[in-house]
Amino acid sequence: MGDLSLHQSIANTILANKTTLFLLANSVKLNFLAISQPIHFPTIEMQTNKKFIQTEFSFGDEQFSIKDWGNLKDVDKSLHEKKFLDILKKHSFETRLIPIPLKGRYTKGRKWAEIEFEACFQAWQEGKSLTLIAATLNRNPQDMIYKLLDRCKEQNLTFTQKGRSISSKNWTSKVKECAQELFEAGLPAWKIAAVFEVDFEHVEKELFVNRKGYGHEKKNPFSINTDHKQYVNELVLNHCDFKITRVLEAFAGEGRFTKILQDIDSVKEIFCIEEDHDTFLKLKSNIKNDQIKMFNNDNLELLSSNILGKFDLIDLDPFVTCHKQIEMVWQHLNDRAYLFVTFGGEYRRSFIKTNRQSIYHRYGFLDNRSDNSEYLEIIPNYFLGFVAKKALENGFIFEVQRAVRYANNCRFWLDVKKREYTKEWELKTIQTDTKGTFFKNLTIPRFKEIRKEIDDARKAGFSR
Repeated sequence: MGDLSLHQSIANTILANKTTLFLLANSVKLNFLAISQPIHFPTIEMQTNKKFIQTEFSFGDEQFSIKDWGNLKDVDKSLHEKKFLDILKKHSFETRLIPIPLKGRYTKGRKWAEIEFEACFQAWQEGKSLTLIAATLNRNPQDMIYKLLDRCKEQNLTFTQKGRSISSKNWTSKVKECAQELFEAGLPAWKIAAVFEVDFEHVEKELFVNRKGYGHEKKNPFSINTDHKQYVNELVLNHCDFKITRVLEAFAGEGRFTKILQDIDSVKEIFCIEEDHDTFLKLKSNIKNDQIKMFNNDNLELLSSNILGKFDLIDLDPFVTCHKQIEMVWQHLNDRAYLFVTFGGEYRRSFIKTNRQSIYHRYGFLDNRSDNSEYLEIIPNYFLGFVAKKALENGFIFEVQRAVRYANNCRFWLDVKKREYTKEWELKTIQTDTKGTFFKNLTIPRFKEIRKEIDDARKAGFSR
């Protein structure tokens, strides 16, 4: 790269002449110059702060772009925490290329630079995997998804992860063993995904679900909470006072709920949509039933079509968000139906200042003054207020059969009814204030308050 002090001297001279806009993100792990005249200039790395981004920026008339895994380079070993290098060496992965600094969980976040997000957005449009983008930018994929959702809404685009996942072929038993030890030592799952070139959602699910001693005893949100969610799914259906014949699972996953549904005598058709190809293959492997129609598609494509028809039950259980699905689902509900809906991973990260703006764009709720705990306490009411608003716009009302606040999401089981007159329900149920649409009188216990339900159910043999 040449002498660093010389580069800094040149940069200072250019700045003094006011011919350049100097954009230096001090806590951004990237440094670049945007120069008014086409000049190619090497990246300046602030070595004293050990900031790093995977790909060098180009300046002038060229744009920074995210390429492919083959373009990634090893970062300097001084950027890693030694304990993670020791674990890699223990499992004979010491020579593996590491494209990001291996730092523990809960490191301080950083602001996005415009050129950085434009590269992220361009890569998404080109169909590049979110894990690759994360490895290139040293960014948590969930944070990228928040930004991408906002941009897609601004440009009237449909956000999708279809075709942007990578295979789990690298997830061997040897890799998994090493990954579990890295995770236990505090390395985030998405960074493990970047190291081993495996889809980040696959890694997250594998590490949480299979974490030793973490499932039932420590309230793993991907295990014990999911068990309870399936328990309530079955409980609500067993107490249903109308006939359910057609069901749509818009985020079918690997088919846990599907197994419950296929055991209900009245159910004649089940439509399962799963966008991720690897997960879809597991769904097909787990479920063998002619009643069940499976689609490896983006659910928004099918929800916007006429091929699905109407259903007695629709389940929206996303990993991150189902904002757009909530807007589209009403045309597919019968006049009396169940709507099961999850306020997904966006709930747990919604209190972060930069994400509060994203929540506002999606659900109309804006609160920049409450502290984190206060925000998380009230956001479910505004999420359900948004659902109520959309229900009213389509001539529906609903009763909340159950609601639970889990560790990383909130789940609502709704009994939906078509009504010609909805004003009375509206006045009784929701309130519009300066922050958004608030759902009144919502009872939503924390999982720990009702955990005894699943403990007792497991003792009685529940194993869905």
